[in-house]
Amino acid sequence: MGIVLGAAVVGGLCGLLAGFVFETETAKPRVKAEQEAEDALDAEEDPFTGAVDYDYSMPENWKIVLDRPLTENEQDRLTSIHGDLIQVWDYMHSLGGRVLRYPSVLQQAPPGAYDPTGADSTIFNMNLFSNRKSNLSIVDMRAADVTCREPTARTVVVAPPQGEASYAGILYDLTKKNFAPIATDEGSTQGRPYFSRRKIDLGNSESPGGLHVEAYVRDKTCEWKIKAKYRDANQKSGEVTLQDGTKPLVAEAAPTNPEQLWFITVTNGWSWLDCRKVPEDPYCLSWRAGKQ
Repeated sequence: MGIVLGAAVVGGLCGLLAGFVFETETAKPRVKAEQEAEDALDAEEDPFTGAVDYDYSMPENWKIVLDRPLTENEQDRLTSIHGDLIQVWDYMHSLGGRVLRYPSVLQQAPPGAYDPTGADSTIFNMNLFSNRKSNLSIVDMRAADVTCREPTARTVVVAPPQGEASYAGILYDLTKKNFAPIATDEGSTQGRPYFSRRKIDLGNSESPGGLHVEAYVRDKTCEWKIKAKYRDANQKSGEVTLQDGTKPLVAEAAPTNPEQLWFITVTNGWSWLDCRKVPEDPYCLSWRAGKQ
């Protein structure tokens, strides 16, 4: 009797062990198949998206452009403002004026890397988001589909530059084809290709990537997009087009020969300079020779 019971126990244990081994062996391909299905669904997600917020704040030095000439009454109102650039901006903004920036000063950029002479800058913040569970890295972002046209502004009001401070971020020169965007950070990387020593990691619960983007143009207003190249965790490469929602990005330029050109000079006290009345003034000549 004992022998029979012992044999039954051993047989039962063997059966349990065989069942365990069977479950283990069949679970491996099942888990693998589930993981492959999950990876396939993850790969169907857009690699990443970008949201754009233009910076419309008033910088220290600026150019305000308006798509029509000022009336006589508006000119009188404008030139009655003395000593307050914010009032000038508020008044021009109320008429539909738009602020353009002088390009950032990159004092640590290597020679020849950066020539902002006569350029106009547009700045925006781009936030990059990815819902993918797996990691991916943006390894390059180039300007693409750049189309340019004559500026629409007919009036320009200028607060001459003293030099704009640089911000940590990335800068595009839209006057050059296939320009490798450069870093604006302080230090040894300033003025060098942004992606030569860095990448932007997204996915797998990484925090959204944020970029301070500056783009400059010269004499032409340009619409453009960004082609962002990425590499995922499986070393597969791809490309995503980034723009402002459904619209291309825009970098606006001031015209070289506007109908009305006004300078605010503050070096020796506040004064207004109307280039129609004094076209030979150095400020006016400098602007028309290549814009200050």
